[in-house]
Amino acid sequence: MYHVLVPVDTDEQRATAQLETLRSLPADPDDLSVTVLHVLEEIDTIADEGGTTFIDDLNESLSEIRDVPDTVPLIEERLADDGIDVERMEMVGDPADGIGQVAAEIDADAILLGVRKRSPVGKAIFGSVSQRVIIDADRPVIIAE
Repeated sequence: MYHVLVPVDTDEQRATAQLETLRSLPADPDDLSVTVLHVLEEIDTIADEGGTTFIDDLNESLSEIRDVPDTVPLIEERLADDGIDVERMEMVGDPADGIGQVAAEIDADAILLGVRKRSPVGKAIFGSVSQRVIIDADRPVIIAE
């Protein structure tokens, strides 16, 4: 079984590119499993008179307050239609750190990132989250553009 971690954000074009890249992998759908991950970025602000307790409490309840973006069920449904086992994970924290942490926890064989389209010069420099994941990953990273 080849296990791919697919972190998604709110951009439907990137999610569709990730889905198409996943479908193009040389693997039988019966031998493929996918974990779709959405990381809610923590609220980071300077503490005021109330201290950090309010912000900490808010960060802990972010997943209850905010819904996952439409891209998560979109990928889940399309993968299920393709006969691919899919699991959803959500977490609150730094996206790049969260991706690396979940990849290690689930022992993913690869991470499939969606990146923004860039000019020829801009292609050499990915977004900060993508760049950190690529540099820090201890497993293959597949780029869907």
